[in-house]
Amino acid sequence: MGKPHLPRLKVVRTADVPLREVSGICLRRDAGGVMALLAIGDRAAVGAWVEIPRDPDGALSWQTVRLGGLEGTRIPEDDPQIEAVCADGAGRVLLLQESPARAELVDPAARRVVASIALEVPPGHPLARAWADPAGSRGEGAVFLANGHVIVAKEKDPPALIEFGPAGDRAGGFKVGAALAGGAAWPVAPGDHVFVPLATWRPDKALGDACADLSDLEVGPDHRLYVLSDRSAVVARVADLDPADGSARADAGWSLGRLDGKPEGLAFTAAGAAIVALDTRKARHNIVLLEPPIAAPA
Repeated sequence: MGKPHLPRLKVVRTADVPLREVSGICLRRDAGGVMALLAIGDRAAVGAWVEIPRDPDGALSWQTVRLGGLEGTRIPEDDPQIEAVCADGAGRVLLLQESPARAELVDPAARRVVASIALEVPPGHPLARAWADPAGSRGEGAVFLANGHVIVAKEKDPPALIEFGPAGDRAGGFKVGAALAGGAAWPVAPGDHVFVPLATWRPDKALGDACADLSDLEVGPDHRLYVLSDRSAVVARVADLDPADGSARADAGWSLGRLDGKPEGLAFTAAGAAIVALDTRKARHNIVLLEPPIAAPA
Protein backbone atom coordinates (compact mmCIF):
# COMPACT_ATOMS: atom_id res chain seq x y z
CA MET A 1 0.00 0.00 0.00
CA GLY A 2 2.55 2.59 -1.11
CA LYS A 3 1.44 6.20 -1.04
CA PRO A 4 1.98 6.90 -4.79
CA HIS A 5 -0.70 4.33 -5.64
CA LEU A 6 -3.39 5.60 -3.27
CA PRO A 7 -6.62 7.07 -4.65
CA ARG A 8 -7.04 10.77 -3.91
CA LEU A 9 -9.95 12.29 -2.03
CA LYS A 10 -11.44 15.59 -3.18
CA VAL A 11 -12.31 18.56 -0.98
CA VAL A 12 -15.99 19.41 -1.52
CA ARG A 13 -16.54 21.88 1.31
CA THR A 14 -14.41 24.08 3.57
CA ALA A 15 -15.58 25.66 6.84
CA ASP A 16 -14.22 27.77 9.67
CA VAL A 17 -13.69 26.45 13.22
CA PRO A 18 -13.26 29.30 15.77
CA LEU A 19 -10.00 27.81 17.08
CA ARG A 20 -6.37 28.32 16.18
CA GLU A 21 -4.21 25.25 15.66
CA VAL A 22 -7.01 22.64 15.73
CA SER A 23 -5.51 19.40 17.03
CA GLY A 24 -8.45 17.01 17.16
CA ILE A 25 -12.08 16.49 16.15
CA CYS A 26 -14.78 13.87 16.65
CA LEU A 27 -18.47 13.36 15.93
CA ARG A 28 -21.00 12.93 18.75
CA ARG A 29 -24.54 11.60 18.43
CA ASP A 30 -26.91 12.17 21.36
CA ALA A 31 -29.89 10.05 22.39
CA GLY A 32 -32.20 12.10 20.20
CA GLY A 33 -30.13 11.48 17.10
CA VAL A 34 -28.71 15.01 16.98
CA MET A 35 -25.18 14.95 15.61
CA ALA A 36 -22.53 17.43 16.70
CA LEU A 37 -18.94 17.93 15.62
CA LEU A 38 -16.48 18.60 18.45
CA ALA A 39 -13.11 20.29 17.97
CA ILE A 40 -10.19 21.00 20.25
CA GLY A 41 -6.99 23.01 19.92
CA ASP A 42 -3.61 22.73 21.61
CA ARG A 43 -2.90 26.47 21.76
CA ALA A 44 -5.45 27.33 24.47
CA ALA A 45 -7.82 25.32 26.68
CA VAL A 46 -10.89 26.05 24.58
CA GLY A 47 -13.19 23.60 22.83
CA ALA A 48 -15.76 24.21 20.10
CA TRP A 49 -18.82 22.33 18.96
CA VAL A 50 -21.51 22.65 16.32
CA GLU A 51 -24.70 20.76 15.59
CA ILE A 52 -24.62 19.25 12.11
CA PRO A 53 -27.46 20.75 10.02
CA ARG A 54 -29.67 18.35 8.09
CA ASP A 55 -29.06 20.43 4.99
CA PRO A 56 -25.50 19.54 3.87
CA ASP A 57 -25.09 23.11 2.61
CA GLY A 58 -26.48 24.68 5.79
CA ALA A 59 -24.56 27.21 7.87
CA LEU A 60 -22.47 26.04 10.82
CA SER A 61 -23.08 27.93 14.07
CA TRP A 62 -20.14 27.10 16.34
CA GLN A 63 -20.17 27.50 20.12
CA THR A 64 -17.09 27.54 22.32
CA VAL A 65 -16.39 26.46 25.90
CA ARG A 66 -13.47 27.31 28.18
CA LEU A 67 -12.07 24.02 29.45
CA GLY A 68 -10.09 25.60 32.26
CA GLY A 69 -13.37 26.36 34.03
CA LEU A 70 -14.36 22.71 34.41
CA GLU A 71 -14.64 21.50 38.01
CA GLY A 72 -11.74 19.18 38.86
CA THR A 73 -9.70 19.78 35.71
CA ARG A 74 -5.91 19.71 35.75
CA ILE A 75 -5.61 21.10 32.22
CA PRO A 76 -3.80 24.48 32.20
CA GLU A 77 -5.37 27.49 30.49
CA ASP A 78 -2.30 28.10 28.32
CA ASP A 79 -0.45 25.48 26.28
CA PRO A 80 -2.80 22.66 27.36
CA GLN A 81 -1.30 20.21 24.83
CA ILE A 82 -4.66 18.59 24.16
CA GLU A 83 -4.11 16.49 21.06
CA ALA A 84 -7.30 14.47 20.66
CA VAL A 85 -10.96 14.32 21.60
CA CYS A 86 -13.57 11.55 21.48
CA ALA A 87 -17.14 11.36 22.79
CA ASP A 88 -19.29 8.58 24.21
CA GLY A 89 -23.04 8.04 23.96
CA ALA A 90 -23.67 9.66 27.33
CA GLY A 91 -22.45 13.02 26.01
CA ARG A 92 -19.14 12.83 27.87
CA VAL A 93 -15.89 13.81 26.19
CA LEU A 94 -12.37 12.43 26.57
CA LEU A 95 -9.59 15.02 26.29
CA LEU A 96 -6.18 13.49 25.57
CA GLN A 97 -3.09 15.43 26.72
CA GLU A 98 0.30 14.72 25.22
CA SER A 99 2.35 16.16 28.07
CA PRO A 100 1.81 15.14 30.75
CA ALA A 101 0.54 11.87 29.28
CA ARG A 102 -2.98 11.71 30.65
CA ALA A 103 -6.64 12.06 29.76
CA GLU A 104 -9.72 13.59 31.35
CA LEU A 105 -13.26 12.32 30.83
CA VAL A 106 -15.46 15.39 31.22
CA ASP A 107 -19.19 16.00 31.41
CA PRO A 108 -19.70 19.25 29.47
CA ALA A 109 -23.31 19.63 30.64
CA ALA A 110 -22.32 19.44 34.32
CA ARG A 111 -19.04 21.27 33.61
CA ARG A 112 -16.96 18.83 35.65
CA VAL A 113 -14.33 16.14 35.25
CA VAL A 114 -15.74 12.63 35.70
CA ALA A 115 -12.48 10.67 35.59
CA SER A 116 -8.79 11.53 35.38
CA ILE A 117 -6.55 8.90 33.76
CA ALA A 118 -2.75 8.81 33.89
CA LEU A 119 -1.24 6.98 30.90
CA GLU A 120 1.94 5.36 32.20
CA VAL A 121 4.42 3.14 30.39
CA PRO A 122 6.38 1.17 33.02
CA PRO A 123 10.16 0.67 32.97
CA GLY A 124 11.19 -2.30 30.88
CA HIS A 125 8.41 -1.83 28.32
CA PRO A 126 9.74 -1.50 24.74
CA LEU A 127 8.25 2.00 24.51
CA ALA A 128 9.23 3.16 28.01
CA ARG A 129 12.21 5.28 26.97
CA ALA A 130 10.41 6.87 24.01
CA TRP A 131 7.30 7.59 26.12
CA ALA A 132 9.37 9.20 28.88
CA ASP A 133 11.45 11.35 26.50
CA PRO A 134 10.28 14.97 27.07
CA ALA A 135 11.26 15.82 23.50
CA GLY A 136 9.44 12.80 22.09
CA SER A 137 5.92 12.09 21.02
CA ARG A 138 3.07 10.63 23.05
CA GLY A 139 -0.68 10.45 22.42
CA GLU A 140 -2.07 12.12 19.30
CA GLY A 141 -5.33 10.22 18.82
CA ALA A 142 -7.70 8.06 20.86
CA VAL A 143 -10.79 5.86 20.47
CA PHE A 144 -13.00 4.27 23.11
CA LEU A 145 -13.25 0.48 23.37
CA ALA A 146 -16.35 -1.29 24.66
CA ASN A 147 -14.30 -3.08 27.35
CA GLY A 148 -13.41 0.21 29.08
CA HIS A 149 -9.97 0.48 27.51
CA VAL A 150 -8.75 3.10 25.04
CA ILE A 151 -6.52 2.80 21.98
CA VAL A 152 -4.05 5.67 21.72
CA ALA A 153 -1.99 6.63 18.67
CA LYS A 154 1.62 7.49 19.50
CA GLU A 155 2.59 9.90 16.74
CA LYS A 156 6.25 9.12 15.99
CA ASP A 157 9.73 8.17 17.25
CA PRO A 158 8.42 5.46 16.95
CA PRO A 159 4.78 5.54 15.78
CA ALA A 160 2.60 2.95 17.49
CA LEU A 161 -0.95 2.04 18.46
CA ILE A 162 -1.29 1.25 22.17
CA GLU A 163 -4.22 -0.31 24.02
CA PHE A 164 -4.26 1.27 27.48
CA GLY A 165 -6.22 -0.11 30.41
CA PRO A 166 -5.90 -0.97 34.11
CA ALA A 167 -2.91 -3.14 35.01
CA GLY A 168 -3.85 -6.81 35.03
CA ASP A 169 -6.65 -6.45 32.47
CA ARG A 170 -6.53 -8.58 29.35
CA ALA A 171 -6.04 -6.76 26.05
CA GLY A 172 -8.94 -7.00 23.63
CA GLY A 173 -7.34 -5.59 20.50
CA PHE A 174 -9.54 -4.18 17.77
CA LYS A 175 -11.98 -5.73 15.33
CA VAL A 176 -15.52 -4.93 14.21
CA GLY A 177 -17.59 -4.72 17.39
CA ALA A 178 -14.68 -3.82 19.69
CA ALA A 179 -15.34 -0.08 19.63
CA LEU A 180 -17.79 1.51 22.02
CA ALA A 181 -21.29 1.16 20.56
CA GLY A 182 -23.19 4.26 19.52
CA GLY A 183 -25.28 5.59 22.40
CA ALA A 184 -23.28 3.67 25.05
CA ALA A 185 -21.42 5.22 27.97
CA TRP A 186 -17.72 4.40 28.25
CA PRO A 187 -17.53 2.04 31.27
CA VAL A 188 -14.99 3.76 33.51
CA ALA A 189 -15.59 4.53 37.18
CA PRO A 190 -15.42 8.11 38.45
CA GLY A 191 -12.18 9.24 40.07
CA ASP A 192 -8.46 8.86 39.39
CA HIS A 193 -7.05 5.95 37.38
CA VAL A 194 -3.73 4.70 36.04
CA PHE A 195 -3.82 2.96 32.65
CA VAL A 196 -0.83 1.01 31.30
CA PRO A 197 -0.11 -0.59 27.91
CA LEU A 198 -1.90 -3.93 27.55
CA ALA A 199 -0.96 -4.40 23.88
CA THR A 200 1.18 -2.48 21.39
CA TRP A 201 1.22 -2.52 17.60
CA ARG A 202 3.91 -0.98 15.40
CA PRO A 203 3.08 -0.16 11.75
CA ASP A 204 4.37 -2.78 9.33
CA LYS A 205 6.50 -1.64 6.38
CA ALA A 206 3.56 -0.97 4.04
CA LEU A 207 1.64 1.09 6.61
CA GLY A 208 4.84 2.87 7.66
CA ASP A 209 5.62 3.75 4.05
CA ALA A 210 2.11 5.15 3.55
CA CYS A 211 1.87 6.94 6.93
CA ALA A 212 5.08 8.59 8.13
CA ASP A 213 3.35 9.44 11.43
CA LEU A 214 0.03 8.85 13.23
CA SER A 215 -1.83 12.11 13.90
CA ASP A 216 -5.33 10.91 14.81
CA LEU A 217 -7.57 7.86 15.17
CA GLU A 218 -11.26 7.41 14.44
CA VAL A 219 -13.81 4.62 14.15
CA GLY A 220 -15.90 5.00 11.01
CA PRO A 221 -19.65 4.31 10.67
CA ASP A 222 -18.53 0.97 9.17
CA HIS A 223 -17.08 0.14 12.64
CA ARG A 224 -13.53 -0.03 11.23
CA LEU A 225 -10.48 1.76 12.62
CA TYR A 226 -8.85 4.58 10.62
CA VAL A 227 -5.61 6.51 11.12
CA LEU A 228 -4.66 9.95 9.85
CA SER A 229 -1.09 10.89 8.95
CA ASP A 230 -0.14 14.56 9.09
CA ARG A 231 3.25 14.23 7.39
CA SER A 232 1.98 11.98 4.60
CA ALA A 233 -1.50 13.56 4.21
CA VAL A 234 -3.04 10.08 4.13
CA VAL A 235 -6.00 8.31 5.73
CA ALA A 236 -5.54 4.55 6.11
CA ARG A 237 -7.96 1.83 7.22
CA VAL A 238 -6.36 -0.47 9.77
CA ALA A 239 -6.87 -4.21 9.66
CA ASP A 240 -7.88 -6.07 12.84
CA LEU A 241 -5.45 -5.61 15.71
CA ASP A 242 -4.62 -8.94 17.38
CA PRO A 243 -3.13 -8.64 20.90
CA ALA A 244 -0.86 -11.60 20.08
CA ASP A 245 0.56 -9.87 17.00
CA GLY A 246 2.57 -6.68 17.43
CA SER A 247 2.09 -5.39 13.87
CA ALA A 248 -0.49 -2.88 12.63
CA ARG A 249 -1.44 -3.35 8.99
CA ALA A 250 -3.71 -1.40 6.67
CA ASP A 251 -5.97 -2.84 3.99
CA ALA A 252 -6.84 0.46 2.26
CA GLY A 253 -5.61 4.03 2.07
CA TRP A 254 -6.42 7.38 0.50
CA SER A 255 -4.34 10.46 -0.26
CA LEU A 256 -5.62 13.85 0.89
CA GLY A 257 -3.61 15.71 -1.72
CA ARG A 258 -2.46 19.26 -0.98
CA LEU A 259 -4.34 20.93 1.85
CA ASP A 260 -3.96 24.48 3.19
CA GLY A 261 -2.73 23.34 6.59
CA LYS A 262 -1.52 20.30 8.53
CA PRO A 263 -4.18 17.55 8.78
CA GLU A 264 -4.47 16.94 12.54
CA GLY A 265 -8.00 15.68 13.19
CA LEU A 266 -10.22 13.02 11.61
CA ALA A 267 -13.96 12.36 11.84
CA PHE A 268 -16.62 10.90 9.55
CA THR A 269 -20.13 11.84 8.49
CA ALA A 270 -22.89 9.27 8.98
CA ALA A 271 -22.44 8.35 5.31
CA GLY A 272 -18.71 7.69 5.76
CA ALA A 273 -17.23 10.83 4.20
CA ALA A 274 -14.01 11.99 5.88
CA ILE A 275 -13.89 15.29 7.77
CA VAL A 276 -10.36 16.55 8.35
CA ALA A 277 -9.34 19.39 10.69
CA LEU A 278 -6.35 21.50 9.74
CA ASP A 279 -3.78 23.07 12.02
CA THR A 280 -3.56 26.63 10.69
CA ARG A 281 -2.38 29.94 12.14
CA LYS A 282 -5.77 31.55 11.56
CA ALA A 283 -9.20 30.26 12.54
CA ARG A 284 -10.35 30.16 8.92
CA HIS A 285 -10.75 27.43 6.33
CA ASN A 286 -9.51 24.93 8.90
CA ILE A 287 -11.91 22.04 8.39
CA VAL A 288 -12.66 20.22 5.14
CA LEU A 289 -15.17 17.63 3.93
CA LEU A 290 -13.76 15.11 1.47
CA GLU A 291 -15.40 12.73 -0.98
CA PRO A 292 -16.11 10.07 -2.07
CA PRO A 293 -17.18 8.40 1.19
CA ILE A 294 -14.63 5.82 2.37
CA ALA A 295 -16.25 4.40 5.53
CA ALA A 296 -19.85 3.87 4.43
CA PRO A 297 -21.84 1.58 6.78
CA ALA A 298 -22.64 -1.85 5.39
